[in-house]
This record gives sequence, structure tokens and C-alpha cells, in this order.
Amino acid sequence: MLFAAVLALASACAAEIGDSCDYDVDCSSNLDRTCDGSQPGGYCLVIGCDPDGCPSEAVCVQFTTPCTEGTSDETCARIEPNRVRDYCLRHCGKDGDCRSGYECMSPDDLYAEIIDLDPSGSKICVPKPDA
Repeated sequence: MLFAAVLALASACAAEIGDSCDYDVDCSSNLDRTCDGSQPGGYCLVIGCDPDGCPSEAVCVQFTTPCTEGTSDETCARIEPNRVRDYCLRHCGKDGDCRSGYECMSPDDLYAEIIDLDPSGSKICVPKPDA
């Protein structure tokens, strides 16, 4: 009985996408979310999302690393699967929707796009350039 109460309390306090973290377990005790420690203060996210498959506070964003100048179209096409990554990131409408040190930006400015069919937002929380 005590275990069930502790489990219910832990799940009620689960971190949301975009919250700070040090370890994956800080984002989810089920380890279905990852802590990106390369972001300032850490950033809880989901790697490899499907369109409309993110938690309600997030959108599925697809990042594409651009091919370098001088790379042939054939080479770019061959490495395409390795240039594309999908992540659940916190959506926002204004900077105040993001935590301290982060700003609300359009993914278009980041070689990215929201791939949700019915997105709950059009911008995402990303680190400020000086963070």
C-alpha cells in the first residue's frame, strides 16, 4: 500500500518536456524521456518521436543537418537518414513560456520543422545564445 502511494506521488511530480535535469531519471522514472545534458541546466526531451506522439506540453520537431557546401546531391541523398533527427521539445508562444535561460523560437530558424499533424504550438523553447 505504501509503495502504491509513493508511486502515485512520484508520477504526479514527473518532469515535463523542457524541464531542467542532470540525469535521465530526473525526466522520467520509466526512462521514456532523456536528459540532454549538453543544454544549459539539462533539458528533458524524447528522442525519436512520431508526429502527434509527444506529451501535451511538447511538439515533435524534426532537425535536418544541412549538407556542407560542395557535397554532391547524390552524396546528400545517400546520407539523408543520418542527417535527420526527431525530438519532443517544449512548445511555447512567447519567451515567458520557457524557463530561465531559454527563449521561444520558430524551428524554421534552426534547420527544423514541427512535424505534428495537429501541432499544439508553432514555436519551441531553445537555449538563449548567451546561455
